[in-house]
Amino acid sequence: MGHRILIIDIPSSGHVFPKLALVEELVGSGNQVTYVTVDEFSERVEARGATVLNYESVKPLERLDAGHRDVPPVVFLEENAAMLKAIREYFGERRPDLIAYDEAAFQAGRVLADIWELPAVQLMPSVASNEHFSYFDKMLEITGGGFEIADPVDEVTDFLAEYGLAAKVDEFLWSKRGPEEFNIVFVPRQFQNAQETFDERFVFVGPSLGDRSFLGDWKVPKSNFPIILVSLGTVNNKHVDFFRTAIEVFAEQPLYGVISIGTRVDPAALGPLPSNVEIHRWVSHLSVLEHASAFVTHGGTGSVSEALYSGTPMVVVPQGIDVLPYAERVVELGVGKVVNQEEVNVERLRAAVVEVAHDEGIRMRTLQLQQHTRESGGARRAANEIVAYLNRVTS
Repeated sequence: MGHRILIIDIPSSGHVFPKLALVEELVGSGNQVTYVTVDEFSERVEARGATVLNYESVKPLERLDAGHRDVPPVVFLEENAAMLKAIREYFGERRPDLIAYDEAAFQAGRVLADIWELPAVQLMPSVASNEHFSYFDKMLEITGGGFEIADPVDEVTDFLAEYGLAAKVDEFLWSKRGPEEFNIVFVPRQFQNAQETFDERFVFVGPSLGDRSFLGDWKVPKSNFPIILVSLGTVNNKHVDFFRTAIEVFAEQPLYGVISIGTRVDPAALGPLPSNVEIHRWVSHLSVLEHASAFVTHGGTGSVSEALYSGTPMVVVPQGIDVLPYAERVVELGVGKVVNQEEVNVERLRAAVVEVAHDEGIRMRTLQLQQHTRESGGARRAANEIVAYLNRVTS
């Protein structure tokens, strides 16, 4: 008999997509999965066999994108509260066997685990933190002190007081939260900072990649030029000037550009395209990266993990301080270059693309890391590890 597993997630492609294949593996091995999400992702989650628990989002990413980046902990606290309300109304007196929560849904996940007295697993699309390495401290180090998390201690305390947990406030603050007793990390271990300090509480399964046909078909061009994929991800991609610059990079060059712009930029605003450039709102990165010589990316862990899996060197153009630790790690491992946003121009970006696409050292290091990434286990290992953990703690 399978287990009843509750997955709590935030409404973001970068967080939901890595879990789709995990859901499919869990359901395929006989478990019942209830997935907390919003309408935008319901169909894709249901297609993997899960029961969807919809809730009314406060749209945290849209609010942050609109200029609320100084208070992200407040925005996500409100999102966690909305999730928690919907979950408790849905389950009533019933209980799942285990709670698996996304790292950005940790407040809702930990409250439920505490008041329902259930085991919990943290699902981490990004690099992990422990007693020896802190992702947030790394951002602080890179920015020279220009980064700070203004945790709303009073608001979190009031939120927890409703559940009799106010005394545990430090466990529910973004800046102080520690790891869960068991953590699934969707990056390969070699990409993790201070990897040697992470013990058996952390399982580095690497990219969780399943069917991405919902992103549409992509056909390999007839051109013999090296293919370069360009994308700024799914959140911070409203940069018309950047995409215009990227298009110019390919003008009259022996390169072929595949540029994914998302939904926030009008393709018509980009002007006429050279014959060696194609524009997509969405495209399966994996389909393109399988044939690409380089990937120009904002540096989010989803995009970086796809590049590692496909063995594609990267040019990282960070679009926010949250991706700076990943950009730094790409350089440390020798699998790509970084072009800072303020340095972006046609000549600088083109030079970086040509360099990573043709550098033999970068190519060899990328292929070595690709092998490690593919051996990490992915979604199947994640599902097996979650079930094994649940069996251990409930036996």
